Amino acid sequence: MTKFYIRVDANDNIGIGHMMRCLSIAKAMRRRGVELTFFVADKKSAAMVAEAGFGYVCLNSDYDLLDVESDKLLQIMRERCADRLLIDSYYVTETYLQKIREVAHVAYIDDINKFIYPCDLLINYNIYAGELDYEKRYREAGLSTRFALGLSYMPLREEYRSIKPVPHERLRVLVTTGATDERNILGHLIEKVTALHMNRDMDFLLIIGRYNHNREALLSRFGNTPGIHLIDPQNTLADLISECDMAVTAGGTTVYELCAGGLPAVMLTLADNQMRAAKAFEERGIIPYAGDVREDMDGVIDRITKKLQGYRDAELRSEVSARMKEVVDGRGADRLADILIREFEIDSERHNA
Repeated sequence: MTKFYIRVDANDNIGIGHMMRCLSIAKAMRRRGVELTFFVADKKSAAMVAEAGFGYVCLNSDYDLLDVESDKLLQIMRERCADRLLIDSYYVTETYLQKIREVAHVAYIDDINKFIYPCDLLINYNIYAGELDYEKRYREAGLSTRFALGLSYMPLREEYRSIKPVPHERLRVLVTTGATDERNILGHLIEKVTALHMNRDMDFLLIIGRYNHNREALLSRFGNTPGIHLIDPQNTLADLISECDMAVTAGGTTVYELCAGGLPAVMLTLADNQMRAAKAFEERGIIPYAGDVREDMDGVIDRITKKLQGYRDAELRSEVSARMKEVVDGRGADRLADILIREFEIDSERHNA
């Protein structure tokens, strides 16, 4: 059986997006008969991996100091003859990647384009990936890196391929602001929609993220407010997407899940790595961008509510939904699984020749 390894983390500082997309790829590879093992920094990340049914090795390291863990990881990889590794972390360095490539073929998921990553396969599924001129820059750097670029490689889970809307009487708004929501976007939004009385004829389904420290305060203050439904994190958003008419979302993987489901949305950003995609989606007329909450929380919330009011128009929602489905088909994880297996098999054959 082919063995493959993944290095990724999830916690209340970096959220769960990296882990979720890696799990999607891992599940697609497992369906193809590949045995997956995850390398993680700590027990919090390990718990998510175990919950998904995969094996793991806990490095007991700092997720944001990868150079410090590199020697330990290399030793473990040598012991396991681990020669195929997918890495998903913003904290990689050139030195780290070069060390790992001493023993393994390396694939890297990039969405911040921080530097030239010395790897064998670079993945960037973002809407703007084609604008980054990877091929030219990497060839000029003397690298023979291969690329998997663009929305067709968005690694969503299987359930996002066949989302079908469920009709209901009151308009429903899905709200997701990430795993942490340190700035309490949910609280600000609820205050605004209740002040505008939007909750009188609309239901707001607001997900309290896994690491949201405002959970108890939100439940205490708004738990019994009509039209306001505070819900726990979901294993998948597919069912909620099918049951809602529009959405509010932070940047990240959820944006692409909403596209696959054709759920009209308005996007906000709360991190630098989300801004380029947000602007690209707006420029292409797919998802409007309300702004960055770090700069203007009140302005962002105001623009969100205005966009939601506009989405009351069923014809507009239908037009937007069609545009969203055109850009994401939900099969990216399968495409990446095939590339990772095929390309690294070829690399191994060349190495052993």
